[in-house]
Amino acid sequence: MMKFIDSEAALCIGKTLVISDLHLGIEYDFYKSGITLPSQTGKAAEKIMSIIDKTRCKKLIILGDIKHKVPGSSFQEQKEIPHFFSYLSETVKIEIVKGNHDAGIEKYLPGNVRMHAGSGFLYREHYLCHGHALPGKDVLEARRIITGHLHAVIEVKDRLGYRWTQKVWVRAKPLKARLMKAFASAGKIEEIIAMPAFSDFVGGKPIGEAEPMGPVMKMASMRNAELYLLDGTYIGVVGNLQGDA
Repeated sequence: MMKFIDSEAALCIGKTLVISDLHLGIEYDFYKSGITLPSQTGKAAEKIMSIIDKTRCKKLIILGDIKHKVPGSSFQEQKEIPHFFSYLSETVKIEIVKGNHDAGIEKYLPGNVRMHAGSGFLYREHYLCHGHALPGKDVLEARRIITGHLHAVIEVKDRLGYRWTQKVWVRAKPLKARLMKAFASAGKIEEIIAMPAFSDFVGGKPIGEAEPMGPVMKMASMRNAELYLLDGTYIGVVGNLQGDA
């Protein structure tokens, strides 16, 4: 059974916690832009542990973009990522899907962390992926695709120019024709879910302003997709959003 975690960019599949887009080490980019931001890696680990304690999950799956710098890895990432995973793996089993920011991350993973290719993998009745690469053909056996990469947010702007931005969940129906084109079958897929980024610093593109990133969300009916805030509040359908208040 799948369950969204109230007020968190996280969901549970049974006793497995799923999150996406940590972007550990993003502070280095802020520093280069003249903004001093202390490392957030420890806080991210503690926040994940708090959710694990609350949900009593036994496994953690991260859907890509564990680190931020591309290409290569910053000194901060090289130093902090091994400690991050060693700390969490004392409590839960960990699996990751390799994201487009994760080149070379295997060098920093403890041996007890399992890594899946960027195309993703079938997990029970769900297909878990980052979203930057085409899924494997076993996606056709899934009822639901769960992906990251989109960093979905909504933005509302008033007449004075003030802006309100919030992370959102995206729940969309698949475009059967695009699935047929990619896989010669639409399979069993009933829904595509885009997770909000777990990081509070990575930002995102407002839904509806641009073509969705990556091949996975391009197979979703975005105009008819439903949007929800992290606390479960239903915002509406993408095609009805005006962006102005």
